[in-house]
Amino acid sequence: MKNFFEKIKEKYFMGLHGKIMKIVLILSGIMVVLFVGVTLTLLHALHNTIENVAVEESEIVEDSAKEALMNTTYDSFVQTITWAADQIDDEFWIMSHDYYVLREQIEDVLKNPSKYPARTIEPPRKENEGKYALQFVCPENYDKNNPGVTEKLARIANLEPMMREIVRGNDGYTMDCFVALPDGAALAVDNLSGGKFDENGNVKTYDATTRDWYKGAVEKGDIYFSEDMMSHFYKLRELTWGLPVYVDGELAVVLNGSSPMNALEKKLNERIIGETGFSVLISDKGHIVYSPKAGGELAQDDDNTHDIRVTANPSLAAVVTKAVNQETGFSPVTLDGVDYYVAYAPVDSVGWTLMMFISQGELERDSIALQGKLSAASDNTLDEFDKYVKINAAALLIGLFIVVLVIAHVISVRTKKALKPISSLTEEVYKMDGDHMVFEMKEEYMTDNEIVVLAEAFSDMSVRLQSSLNEILKRTAEEERMNAEIDAASRIQLAMLPSLSESITSREEFDIYAHMVPAKHVGGDLYDFFLIDDNHLGIVVGDVSGKGISAALFMVLAKNTIQNQLMTYGNDVVAAVTEANKLLIRDNAAHLFVTAWVGVLTLDTGELRFVDAGHELAAVSKKGEEFTVEKDNHSIVMGMIDRVEFFLNEVQLQSGDTIYLFTDGIVEAKDINGDLFKKERMLDALNINPSLSPEELDKVVREKVDEFVGDAEQFDDITSLCLRYYGKNS
Repeated sequence: MKNFFEKIKEKYFMGLHGKIMKIVLILSGIMVVLFVGVTLTLLHALHNTIENVAVEESEIVEDSAKEALMNTTYDSFVQTITWAADQIDDEFWIMSHDYYVLREQIEDVLKNPSKYPARTIEPPRKENEGKYALQFVCPENYDKNNPGVTEKLARIANLEPMMREIVRGNDGYTMDCFVALPDGAALAVDNLSGGKFDENGNVKTYDATTRDWYKGAVEKGDIYFSEDMMSHFYKLRELTWGLPVYVDGELAVVLNGSSPMNALEKKLNERIIGETGFSVLISDKGHIVYSPKAGGELAQDDDNTHDIRVTANPSLAAVVTKAVNQETGFSPVTLDGVDYYVAYAPVDSVGWTLMMFISQGELERDSIALQGKLSAASDNTLDEFDKYVKINAAALLIGLFIVVLVIAHVISVRTKKALKPISSLTEEVYKMDGDHMVFEMKEEYMTDNEIVVLAEAFSDMSVRLQSSLNEILKRTAEEERMNAEIDAASRIQLAMLPSLSESITSREEFDIYAHMVPAKHVGGDLYDFFLIDDNHLGIVVGDVSGKGISAALFMVLAKNTIQNQLMTYGNDVVAAVTEANKLLIRDNAAHLFVTAWVGVLTLDTGELRFVDAGHELAAVSKKGEEFTVEKDNHSIVMGMIDRVEFFLNEVQLQSGDTIYLFTDGIVEAKDINGDLFKKERMLDALNINPSLSPEELDKVVREKVDEFVGDAEQFDDITSLCLRYYGKNS
């Protein structure tokens, strides 16, 4: 038996002929599988057709199918809950939409107060009950004469018509509209003035900052809906929401609206199905916002503090957990000892969940009866059909197997004959080695198919291969020469940057450190520091546009030009930069430009005068405190426009102040995911220990950059300069 299989292997499955045979068999096998699959699919479809015919012909199924399918379609239940949740979500969207529009108007008032004249604001008046009126409410012992607060509220009062329309336009849903300041005072528009007085006829105090809607909106930074609570002014339960308004990154006011719970209850009671169905609204904290159940496991507690995810009922807890996690689904659940089905879907606007319950008995009673009748009516027909499918499937497989064997034998014989010239051609190719790279044509290659094309290609390739080898040797030598020149240029460029000479390190008034690492062999960043005279220190950090040798040459030109002009104009930094800009434009054949931070420090007084020509803002530490990025009077980059005004910045340094200058190679360093290092990470690194020496501070930053970048390639030059000022008598 072993010899038989070895003979079969040698005859059909060796060499290129064997590979072709394997491909043929694989393709044949795939075709057989596809054919069998299609056939079985058709038979399965026929099986289903017969099954459906049997069902349709059954008078029993025909009498009850429509009603049973309608009552037992679980997908319809899920679609219903999704639709109902969307409807409730629309209600919340309507409540909150007007407040987003109002927020834009509030921002305009606070940013442009001169456009809005101050209006008189008054406390609530009883005679305004039933009328939409603007009212001022505040905490106990509040200073109502505070001019800053009074002016701000008086200008916001110009939006009274818009606030009135928000309330009146949503009559029955939105009861009031509040604008609350961070100190607790607020303006309100509603028609419920009478509710703001106590039993003694005094206006009730009101501290907006203590309310859940205020705290929740500030914590979230966006629209926040609180759960069911008792109204501060009115004797009813309400649903409230808050929306913070920020101006220049600071909390300015918080907007507020409220809706009576009975409005939401009415909408929820419309979202039920069946005789036993009911709906429940659950908050993102697992609290019941609304439930029609007065008792039992879904009864609503008075203070909304009970999380039903920790209920003793495991099935209910599991379903509520999925619902609170914003899932959409359908599950069986036991509630108060009764089996229910529950569908749930998220209410996206508030992050809450709508749950719809119906008893299992009601949903399944017709389906169970239908299933029994259907099985009895179709079993006999299907059994007969299955027997027929099995017999014919076996005959089909045997026939296909015989056909594949015949095809494989015929292809094997013809393939061996066709591949004989290829074997000879392969032997000739193996002989090509070393200096003997010539392929010789033979008569047997002259066929009427692709073999002659292949032989001619080998012949042509042997000629071109020898030529290519010579060209590769030539190019390799040229690349080695160019790399040697670029390495030399890189060393020369780095050598031109200043070092910490004794004239610098011996000075007691300051400590300075700078370092540059190019992204390629040569880079476009630069730094410089030098004594203009005994009492003035010149400082330069720059970044040339572009990369490579052209950027490096322009970097050298920019460094020397700026230094020469500072030596000429001394403490007049603007004049030095202006003149250097003209010279750079004159000699700028490559049309490059440079961002530059150019400064002169007076050593005995600590006065720092500098021009920021489109460069990164400096990080500054005052007397050893944390580093922050200080804004300055920015100017345009150098080398781009001839006639341009450069702006002077003046800073008075105190003993212990530190300045960290850098190029975008630090803050724009990327990790393997393309994320940026950013200024925030740089400041975190500097603030690990701001009292470190300039060299140690720079080392910490670069270590953090390397740690963040990891294996990603450095794509830009990284340059930094750190200066700490001590003063004349340090």
